[in-house]
Amino acid sequence: MLNQTYFISKGHKIQGTLTLPNEINNPPACLFIGGSFPQTRDGNLDNSKTDWFPVSLPQRNLFRDEADLLEKIGIATFRYDKRGCGESEGDFDKMSLLDLLEDARSALQWLRTIPEIDGKRIGILGQSEGAYIALMLAAEDPNLLFYIWQGGIYNNLETILRWQTQEFWKLDSNSIANFKKNMPLMYWIYRQSDDLWHNIKQNHTYFKLGDKIWSKDFYLPPWKQHLDYPPSQFANKIKCPVLLLHGKLDHNTPSTEALLMEKALIESGNKRVTTYILPGLDHSFRRLSNPNEDFVTAMVKPLDPKMSQVLVNWLKDNIPIH
Repeated sequence: MLNQTYFISKGHKIQGTLTLPNEINNPPACLFIGGSFPQTRDGNLDNSKTDWFPVSLPQRNLFRDEADLLEKIGIATFRYDKRGCGESEGDFDKMSLLDLLEDARSALQWLRTIPEIDGKRIGILGQSEGAYIALMLAAEDPNLLFYIWQGGIYNNLETILRWQTQEFWKLDSNSIANFKKNMPLMYWIYRQSDDLWHNIKQNHTYFKLGDKIWSKDFYLPPWKQHLDYPPSQFANKIKCPVLLLHGKLDHNTPSTEALLMEKALIESGNKRVTTYILPGLDHSFRRLSNPNEDFVTAMVKPLDPKMSQVLVNWLKDNIPIH
C-alpha cells in the first residue's frame, strides 16, 4: 500500500512515499537515502533540472523497485524527493552535505512517529552519496536496526573523483562525446578537475564549470564538507548489522571501497558485516553489456535479479518479521 506523505526539515516540506506491506501489523521499516545530484524518491535523476541535465536521462527507478522487493517480504519503506527536487520544497543548488544529513535525520525522526510501523525497528539503505549520509546517520544513532550500503565510498570525495577522472579519459572518443552530451556537468568536472579542487580547498563558494555551449556556477561548500568529514572516520561507530553491496563494474565508485569499509567495520569490532561484490554489475546494479558501457546507457536496463536476491535473502536472514 502506497501513501504519499511528507515530513518537515528546516522549514521545508519534503515529499515522499511510504510503502506499507499488506496484512502485517507494525512491520519493521527501511528509510531510503538517495545519491548525489538532484534525485527523486524513486531513485531517478530529476530531469526538470535542465541546468544539470540538458538531455533527459532514463528513469532507472532503483528505489521504487527496491521498495517493491521489501514490501513483498513484509518491510515498510519510506523514500523521498531530495530537498528542491521532485515535489519537495527548497533550493537544491545550495544544498550542503550537512543539509542532506539533516534531511535524512528529520526523515528518520518522522518515520519513528508513524503508528502503522514499529518505530523501534527501523534501518537505513543508502545509494552512492546516500550510503555516505546513511553512514553518518548510523554513526550517531545506535538504535538503527540495520545499515545497507550500495555503491558507497570509504575514502574522501577527492580521491574518488580523481580515480573517476583517470578512468574517464581512458575511454574511446565516441564514449567521451556521448557522456559530454548526456552528463555535461561530470564531463566538465573531469575536464577542470585540478582548478576545481584548488577552488574547493581555497573555500570559494562557486566555480564556473563548462564553456559557451553549457556552463554552470557550481556550488562548492558541499564538496569542502566532503573533505572535512571523510567516510572513513565514521566506520568505528557502526554497531548494527551491515550489508555492503557493490557492483564489480561500478564506474562511479570502485568496488575496493566496499572492501576497505568492510575491513574498517570489522576492525572496530562489528562482527555482523556482510559484503557482496557483484560481478558484471554497475553503480545502479545493472548488468553491463561490456565493461566500458556507461551508467547512463545502462539505466534503461532492469535491476539485476542477482542483486535483488542478495538483498532480499540478507534481510530475511537478519530482520525478523513478526
